[in-house]
Amino acid sequence: MKRLCGLIVVAAFVAVGCNRASQPAEPAAPAYAAHGTLLQLMRAIPFPASNIIFDAQTNDPGKPIKPTEGGGASAQYNSLEQYAGWNAVENAGVALQETANLLMIPGRKCGNGQAVPNDQEDFKKWAAELAAVGAEVTKWAQAKTFNEDQVIEITGKVSDACAGCHDKYRNTPKEPEDRCMVTAAPAAAK
Repeated sequence: MKRLCGLIVVAAFVAVGCNRASQPAEPAAPAYAAHGTLLQLMRAIPFPASNIIFDAQTNDPGKPIKPTEGGGASAQYNSLEQYAGWNAVENAGVALQETANLLMIPGRKCGNGQAVPNDQEDFKKWAAELAAVGAEVTKWAQAKTFNEDQVIEITGKVSDACAGCHDKYRNTPKEPEDRCMVTAAPAAAK
């Protein structure tokens, strides 16, 4: 009987071991890598997204214009309802939030080959401000409320969220090869 019990225990261990070996391994966590320079990232995501938000200064997102009428940054999407009007503004807000995440991926380079200064406290602060204003744009778009004062306020906040980083790391250097330098002159106090 002892022998039979021992044999059953050994068989159970072998069966469990075999089942574990046949189960697929847990997938590895994705490795996040920068695929474009900061310049490419800015031109690809926050520049067009911001233009959609700024477009609300002249085009009410609740009344999308027809593509044949010409118009602002979001006109190309107006024939596709899910990409037009308030949806475009909401998606632009999300794009700004996601850009803040992408800015912080280690190893990204600026257009001139300098490392993105995402280890600097001011850069981190400004990335967080970009995410915060993106969330505010998203909430505003979801509410679908439009008045001139709101548009001026929200577009001013978008502009301000970009200004700190641009002032220090993009505009202050006189030459493009000097951009993104940590030693750049400090941005004006806000």
